[in-house]
Amino acid sequence: VKHYKEFIKLVPTLSDLISGFEKFPSAMDNFIHALSSASNDARSDDTGSLMREGLVYMLKTPETDQFNPPLLKQHGKIARGWNHPQTARLLCPMRMLDIFDNDPLSFMNKVKEGQIKITAAKLPLFLYDESMLDPTRKSQGCLRGYYLKRVFRHIFTGPSSAISANTHKGTKAPKGRIHGMISPLPRAIAYAAVQAYFQLSSATQWTQQIESLDLVLFYDRVVDMFEGNTNKQWVDETLNHWKL
Repeated sequence: VKHYKEFIKLVPTLSDLISGFEKFPSAMDNFIHALSSASNDARSDDTGSLMREGLVYMLKTPETDQFNPPLLKQHGKIARGWNHPQTARLLCPMRMLDIFDNDPLSFMNKVKEGQIKITAAKLPLFLYDESMLDPTRKSQGCLRGYYLKRVFRHIFTGPSSAISANTHKGTKAPKGRIHGMISPLPRAIAYAAVQAYFQLSSATQWTQQIESLDLVLFYDRVVDMFEGNTNKQWVDETLNHWKL
């Protein structure tokens, strides 16, 4: 019910449209199919756009940082994920970062061999502002990672603003403005986190399951950090941070 009410805020006429299906119930299937197709197309557009332009977002300081070994668009996504130390580090669970940094290659091999299971319950490093990390407090610095923010801005405020939040070029209105988003919403942040995870991974086509991690559960995990969190101070501080 809560999700429906939030959707109605974005599309006020939806309620009347749905009511009309009482007289034409068979039209509901067509409507659901159209919604599903539209959402898949939008997700596919975002994924493709990030594939074309988003590789540089993974570098903390794009002007000076480099991938070592080199990682180029023409290498394809198969070279990412647990096959490259820099993408692997961003995917590494925050609480296992010391183990990874001690021997990256060993950690990467253990993930690929299934000895280390990466699940939605283990929050990846890219969600975090690494300067704020505290292994004893998994919420410290969470959802403030530079790569997460860049992916969010690429999708909702436009690719030209991804690296520099105050820059926007182009004549096309950003998606956030089109949908009336005046500040980042928890579910939009969670959607960006899912897109970010996929881009970092070695998956060559969209899939819900990447190794042992379920992207739907990952999305729900991020949403729950806002909507199911009893620490309202953390929620408020995190959302205020995103407004900057």
